[in-house]
Amino acid sequence: MSADEIIAELPHLTAEELAQVQAKLRELVAPSREIARASRINSPRLAHPEQSEDFIKQVLELAPDAKL
Repeated sequence: MSADEIIAELPHLTAEELAQVQAKLRELVAPSREIARASRINSPRLAHPEQSEDFIKQVLELAPDAKL
């Protein structure tokens, strides 16, 4: 069974079956084996969005070994 076929069947499973699938996936993806996550850029929120024109966006690219 291909991954596409498995994914297509997921909506037809009962809650109990979905829980079993989820448990098996957790078992297979051990804590030592991380799944790559999408990068996320956090941005501060303005208390007064109308002041946004007063701010300049600055993007800094850090070296891969930079400590934050």
